Order: sequence, then structure tokens, then C-alpha cells
Amino acid sequence: MKQLVLDTNLLVLLVVGFTDKNLIKRHKRSRIFTTDDFILLQVFIEQHPKIITTPHVFAECSNLIRQIDTSTASLLLDSLKILAKTILEIYTPSKQLVDQNHYFRLGLTDVGLLEIIKEGAMLLTTDLDLYLAALEIGAHAKNFNHLRAHYLLD
Repeated sequence: MKQLVLDTNLLVLLVVGFTDKNLIKRHKRSRIFTTDDFILLQVFIEQHPKIITTPHVFAECSNLIRQIDTSTASLLLDSLKILAKTILEIYTPSKQLVDQNHYFRLGLTDVGLLEIIKEGAMLLTTDLDLYLAALEIGAHAKNFNHLRAHYLLD
């Protein structure tokens, strides 16, 4: 079973939905998703129970989930804390990432994700540019928006 790599947007959805599904539509960083999207993400994760990520994704997620009232932010940070203890974190030094081909187009966080999927992990992303870059390097990637469209058709 392949390891699964989630982009920052999907990790935000996971944290928000894990905390309270009703927050998905309230939180400005998860409003692009629905409760059905969270359920679809959960189903996908169940098929790939080993999740890996980078410190850059955790840092971005932490900053984004705090963009809400203080008490809700505390709940979200508690959920991130729980998830951080179960998700394998792979570190690649930034000085190595900034020399990658896609750095100027995608930025540090996404280049870090490209680096960890080179070893065979599967990327799940909502970011079209990241998805296309993953395919370009021959990595296994799925665009969550394609899953959403397929799920809606069924």
C-alpha cells in the first residue's frame, strides 16, 4: 500500500473536518470544500492509511487553521497536534529544495512535496500546478478535484 502525501489544502480540510464537520463551511480556509469532500477524503485515507508530509506543510497548515476566532483556533490546533503525532514527517533541507527545477513556479512547500513523492508515495492535491509537476517528474499523483467530480457522477 502506497504512502499518501496530502497537500496543505487537504491537510487543512482534514484538520477542520476532524475537529468539527460544521466548521468546514465556517472556516475561510476550508470553505472551498463541503462535508462530502471531507467524507471523500476520509475514504481515500482509509485506503492509504500511511500519511506522510513535510515540516513546510505542517507549518502552512498551522498558520492557516489559526485564521479564525481564538477558541476555535485552539480546537483546530489540538486536532493538528493529534494528527502530527500520527503522520510521518520527512524533512528535506530548504537549501536543497531551493535548487529544484520547480522552485520558482511552485514555491518551497510544494517543491518539498515533490521531493518526498519521488520515492513512490502518492500525492493527493487540489493544486493543478503541483499535480502537473508531479506527473511531469513521473510521480504518482491524483487531483482531488477529479475525485470530487467522479464522486458527484456516481
